[in-house]
Amino acid sequence: MSIPLKVYITPFAERGVPEPAKWDCDAAKKALDVVNKIWSKAKIAFVINDCLIDKPLDMAKSARNNDKQVLDVLSLRRTKDNAVHIFLVNPIPNLSAGGGSYLDSDPEPASFVQWYGDDHANGRAWAHELGHLMSLDHVEIDYSNEKQAAQRVKNLMTAGLNAGSDLTGPQINAAKGSGLVKRFGG
Repeated sequence: MSIPLKVYITPFAERGVPEPAKWDCDAAKKALDVVNKIWSKAKIAFVINDCLIDKPLDMAKSARNNDKQVLDVLSLRRTKDNAVHIFLVNPIPNLSAGGGSYLDSDPEPASFVQWYGDDHANGRAWAHELGHLMSLDHVEIDYSNEKQAAQRVKNLMTAGLNAGSDLTGPQINAAKGSGLVKRFGG
């Protein structure tokens, strides 16, 4: 089963001055290879149906550190259709998240993913955001419990910036049973 993605390469601008885009469609395809490797554990695959170079989003740097606000503004710029919308943006200083998603695709399946500079980091962040669209919430870590922390730090859905890509059985089952996967024939 493949879930179609509509990818928007969306650079920022400030006061009408565009910033050079970090992402391009080739970088998106390489990051998606990482995404698909991670989600292959759940037999879920994603395919880019469209990769579009979007007009720059004119937003002050000081306003970009609110991930919900950034995603809301990006989502309002496109027409509603049956695809999952992914906005690939430049790095956002002072944003502790790798991107933003509407948990369980509510109200719509859309995410943004910021640039990290290499295919693996970009793809891992993207896979994490897709996890949110498939009903997965963050995994919290209790660092006072060393055994639990050692396991959870490797999980894809660990909150904050990390390099984990593991999925648990319950996470795989939740993703497979999510509204998003069912919508595309899962």
